[in-house]
Amino acid sequence: MSFLDGSKSKQIEYLEDERRKLWERVSGLEGYVGELKKEIERKTSDDEKEAKQHSKKASEFRNKIEAKLEEAQILLEQLNSELESARTTKNQINDYSVDANEQKLAVDEVKSRLDDAESEFDKKLESLNSRIRNIDGVFEKYPELDSKLSEIEDFISTVEENLDKSSVSLTAINKRKKEVDDLYREVFGYVQTDESTGEETKIDGLKGELDATYDDLKLKIEESFESVENLNKNYKDSYKVFEEEFKKKYQKINDDIASLLPDAMTAGLSSAFSKKKDDEVESSKVLQKRFSQGIYFMIGVSFIPVVISIFFLVEGITVQEVITRLPRLVLAIVPMYIPVLWFTYSANKKLNLSKRLIEEYSHKEVLSRTYEGLSTQIESLNNPEESEELRFRLLSNFLQISAENPGKLISNYEASDHPVMEALEQSYKFQMTIDKLSGIPGLGRVAAMLEKNAKKKVSAKKEVIDKALESAINNGQEVGEDEE
Repeated sequence: MSFLDGSKSKQIEYLEDERRKLWERVSGLEGYVGELKKEIERKTSDDEKEAKQHSKKASEFRNKIEAKLEEAQILLEQLNSELESARTTKNQINDYSVDANEQKLAVDEVKSRLDDAESEFDKKLESLNSRIRNIDGVFEKYPELDSKLSEIEDFISTVEENLDKSSVSLTAINKRKKEVDDLYREVFGYVQTDESTGEETKIDGLKGELDATYDDLKLKIEESFESVENLNKNYKDSYKVFEEEFKKKYQKINDDIASLLPDAMTAGLSSAFSKKKDDEVESSKVLQKRFSQGIYFMIGVSFIPVVISIFFLVEGITVQEVITRLPRLVLAIVPMYIPVLWFTYSANKKLNLSKRLIEEYSHKEVLSRTYEGLSTQIESLNNPEESEELRFRLLSNFLQISAENPGKLISNYEASDHPVMEALEQSYKFQMTIDKLSGIPGLGRVAAMLEKNAKKKVSAKKEVIDKALESAINNGQEVGEDEE
């Protein structure tokens, strides 16, 4: 019970001692357990029974130690909680001590003030006693003073009563006057003087604001009337100008329609033909540019063997060797020449077709415009029968001419301008002619003879070319051997 009856500091010391003892016991138990473990490890070579006994003992000791350790931890937690409670109590006591010191200082200060007040009270009491003595002397000297004072008091009460009545009346009057002054300032305004500079500022009231608003509204109404009048005048002028322009445009459209009658469809046809012709002209310009580029590319590719031959000659290679290498160079540039040739051939073909379409659209445009002019002239004739006959002839001729295709005037628009392509086309045509002759009875033999002669000529040309190539190759080899 000494633990509960002692002071806080003694309790803390007691708890600290208990904690140290418990910790020493726990440390001893841990050492003992360690020694047991070491002993068990050393005696592993003993018999199985002794090992089991030691194991059981070690387990028992271990369980006991764990139980003791749990008890020690619980006790340690209790000690820590008691220690925390003791620290809290100590802090509270320190706070109470500080408050007590502050209250003591306040009490001392109040006591000093009371002492000062007591001394001052004594002084004032002495002064009152002296004044009372003076008043007693006055009453002894003037015995009728009481009646006089009573009369004075009655007079003062009467004056005070009248003063209260006057104050009430004066308050009501002042309140009414203030309301009137405020209303006057609000309506008519007032002058405000700056105390620092002495400058007076006129503050406008409702009357001034109403006057300014009235003048502003009057000015705005006059401006609005002027704006409306100007707007009305401008709209009238704009409407007149629009009416005149619309009448002119309407008259012009009527004149155009009248000039296109009786068959206004030709105007649309001529416009469409003109547009298509312009499109084809632009397309032909592009195709002409492509064709020119193809020609330049073909010239450039054709110059490659010449440039390489000149390069060989400059490098010191003989003419015979250059001539020997030339067929190989020609064969080497064939893959380059064929795409350029095809590009140029395609552009040339499309260009010829574009020319044909331009001629066709131009022809139809001229026919459409001619028909419009002739129709207008026929309308101006005074003889109706002659006008009808001429109109019928004009329409017949127009239909007949429109049915004719002007593209047939441009022959061979699909043909190319390149000599190689012309040679290929001529060979193809010759073969087609032979095939046609073979199909005609009685002319098959003639066709066979022509084909045989053509093959002989081709064979003869081939032999000549082969001999020339062989001689050139032999000469080149001999020159190479001589140089070696």
